[in-house]
Amino acid sequence: MLEHLIRLCDELINTKPNKDYYLLIKKILNTDNAFLKMNIETSYSILRDLGIEERDLRRTYLELIEP
Repeated sequence: MLEHLIRLCDELINTKPNKDYYLLIKKILNTDNAFLKMNIETSYSILRDLGIEERDLRRTYLELIEP
């Protein structure tokens, strides 16, 4: 799942005008256990910004934090 999010982020870096924001998200995604280190609201916000649909947020988040 994390690899998929990184690919989505790369696509956004190449297509959106606010590249710095998505570069920051990519840096966060490349941090070990990033989603375990941040609160759920921040995690959901990042997932939304990457285009994850509202109905898939919980499932995606749980996949990212499972051991």
